[in-house]
Amino acid sequence: MTTRRAVIAAFAACGGSVALPLPRALAQTAYPTRPVRIIVPFAPGGGADIVSRLIQPHLQNLLGQAVIVENRAGAAGRIGTGVVAKSDPDGHTVLVSTESSLVIAPHIGQSIGYDPLKDFAPVSLLTRNTVMLVVHPSVPAQTLQEFMALARANPGQLFYASSGVGGPNHLAGEIFNRTTGLQITHVPFQGTGLALQAVISNQVGAMWGFMAGLIPHIRGGSLRALAVGGSERSAALPNVPTVAEAGVSGYEAVSWIGMVAPAGLPVPVMDKLWGAVHAAMAEKSVTDNLASGGSEIVASKPEEFRQVIERDYAKYGKLSDLFKSAN
Repeated sequence: MTTRRAVIAAFAACGGSVALPLPRALAQTAYPTRPVRIIVPFAPGGGADIVSRLIQPHLQNLLGQAVIVENRAGAAGRIGTGVVAKSDPDGHTVLVSTESSLVIAPHIGQSIGYDPLKDFAPVSLLTRNTVMLVVHPSVPAQTLQEFMALARANPGQLFYASSGVGGPNHLAGEIFNRTTGLQITHVPFQGTGLALQAVISNQVGAMWGFMAGLIPHIRGGSLRALAVGGSERSAALPNVPTVAEAGVSGYEAVSWIGMVAPAGLPVPVMDKLWGAVHAAMAEKSVTDNLASGGSEIVASKPEEFRQVIERDYAKYGKLSDLFKSAN
């Protein structure tokens, strides 16, 4: 897979030109012929929404058609994902989502109405994102150890918000509970944005969420960061320890965001779409914004992203009891 450094190096090698050269056959492809919709299956404010809106103007320039970001929230991403699964495979409707609706949803014990392995054509893995734990400033815990002590003294009385049952943030919280033996009660919302609002307004004391969407509020003082779920500290928040170094050995929670299209997308359309996405992700305004928010920028090829989906589908299948018990 192409990392941020490799993407920027390739970008520089092209003389700073964003429009990466496409094969002659692709340049002649009559696509797109109308506006392209990016369906984000979550409420505004989450990681998938942020990435989509960052690349939207660049895709618009590269494809020569309007590109519209449309939020279709509900059921931890399953509603919007289902819309794309049933769309025509012509490249005019694509999905930008997390693993929530693509590889976790099939294992939560509910009918989802689509098959993630058969109904989609992977376009590109876009970013990897560290999941982190934050609390409202009124919570009497300055560190993860203090938060754990508070939860241990009040079993079932502390709450954490997430973007919905079956999402990667829910998974982060439940694995944390299982690993530590704590009983912190899950409060699901329809998207990270709504969960974030609940914590900032102190309706819920804590949340697990993507670093990219939380950093502005941490820096602004409306949230307190306790720990990041990655294996290493983030350069964006170097003073915040990892969950593992704060005392929960072996803990790791990292999510991803990627783009898929309906299955059956013609190869020339896929190639042109991927070329535009690859170029958009190499834009300096995009790379700078995502890196400062703690995201790892990835520009994978379709087949590489398919391998990630298949691998994580199997991985989360082994954790299905976490989600079924929460329904």
